Amino acid sequence: MTTVANKRDKLMVDSEVLFRRLLAVSKKRDVSLEQVLTHELAPVPPSLFNNDGTMRKTNKADLAKKLEANCEEVQVLEPSDQHDTAYVIDGMALLQALDEAQFDTFDDLGRTIMQKIQSLLASNQGVTSVTLVFDRYDVPLSIRQLERERRTGGESTPRYVIDGQRTVPNYRKFLKNTTNKSALADFLCSYLTVAAQLQLEENQCVTLAGGFNDGLLVKVVDHRGIRELPELFSTHGEADTRLLLHAIHLARAHSRVIVRCDDTDVLVLLIYYCGKGMFGDTKVYMNAGHCTKTTNRQRFIPVSRITDDIGQDTSSCLPASHAISGCDTTSSLFKVGKRTAYSKLKQNIAHLAPLSRLGQTRDTTNVVSTATKYALSLYGSKSSHTLDQLRYVYACTSDKQASLFPPTDDAFEQHLKRANYQVAIWTHSHVAKPVLWNPDGNGWQVRDNKLEPVMFQKDAAPREVRDLTHLYCTDDDCRQSRTCHCISAGLTCTEFCSCSADDCPNVDDSVVFDDSTDEEHD
Repeated sequence: MTTVANKRDKLMVDSEVLFRRLLAVSKKRDVSLEQVLTHELAPVPPSLFNNDGTMRKTNKADLAKKLEANCEEVQVLEPSDQHDTAYVIDGMALLQALDEAQFDTFDDLGRTIMQKIQSLLASNQGVTSVTLVFDRYDVPLSIRQLERERRTGGESTPRYVIDGQRTVPNYRKFLKNTTNKSALADFLCSYLTVAAQLQLEENQCVTLAGGFNDGLLVKVVDHRGIRELPELFSTHGEADTRLLLHAIHLARAHSRVIVRCDDTDVLVLLIYYCGKGMFGDTKVYMNAGHCTKTTNRQRFIPVSRITDDIGQDTSSCLPASHAISGCDTTSSLFKVGKRTAYSKLKQNIAHLAPLSRLGQTRDTTNVVSTATKYALSLYGSKSSHTLDQLRYVYACTSDKQASLFPPTDDAFEQHLKRANYQVAIWTHSHVAKPVLWNPDGNGWQVRDNKLEPVMFQKDAAPREVRDLTHLYCTDDDCRQSRTCHCISAGLTCTEFCSCSADDCPNVDDSVVFDDSTDEEHD
């Protein structure tokens, strides 16, 4: 039994049961099915959320595979003797990938990371600059909070005080606690500021961003000492966008920039900014995958080749498409995968180009029409003009389960607002301290000091249907409001009532369900 609700109104029935009951109501009560389907008919939008209220998720890696198919795989980069290659690394991803058998204490862990940095600097790739970028966990009311909770599975993990000589506890469990991750990032940054000074050669440097207790700070370490980089002090909360900030900055002084990350979001942003010309003539690669003793799944993705192949219009719309079809902070559409989302974008780019405006302003009015067209294409619709119309077509021509129906226009509007806010964050990656609108009231709401998604604005169902979920006539006579719940609610009885006999005085036999439609069926 579903008890998740919106606007604190609990509907004690799941979406499938509501759909079945709707058919009975439409026969006995003067209810327009087309109008009823403009409501979600469920406590949560089934196409966007699971029954427990969590966002539906899709496999983001499928999008990366589609994008990588536009170029040949590069497993090993050509050596460079120009000594002006910069490496930018997702620090927390690096920590997550460590083999805990390689270290016992936190100092050992620090030495392991320093050895990896030295290995890059000593390679034949001409690397002279290594940047570690960390997520910030001190950002209040983060839209990433729900995703972080999902990944930890709600498991409670003890907090540890980190000391260099202390033995690292169960490493995987340790990293499930955001406080532990924040403390580890700060410890590592502090460790490297000392170790790097002693071990770096001339013309080599290590840059540390986001990992200090003051998340704004950026420090550059070389053999001469430590200096701050105020122009890159950043309010970005996620490493994804801060990686781009540093990559764009490094491209001004290096002929090659390599971003070490496995996140599809970062690949999308690299392609987006490459299409905008933000890297100039610098060659940009994303280093993804891993190399082990027995297998080599590491690869270097040539960002500019992908950008050239898919074209500027598609690369400009890629963040919008990615957010609308589901990312860490937005829901995916049930059974609509990333391959479909990308293919539909490519096929219809001439009509979907205005999606590139998503994230430019708080107001989504100027993109809602194009975004709806895109959503309709994901469901294969060629004739419907709104998602509500397509829901009606589905109801009249199929027996699809509720989650396979598209969201209502009302629910999609809130989904689009969340996508708009995420795209705004992404497309301001090049700005160290972007000024954005408050997510509260823009697809999100604050409850119990946390941001939660606003699922829809309308009632979950019209009164006639909503009341059916908890009003059943148990009277055999149906002549008094005191004993007949339907009469007291001003409703006619239905076949679900105890009085469903043909001679019930509270049945309107004149109401006939009309399932005809002028809409061409998809």
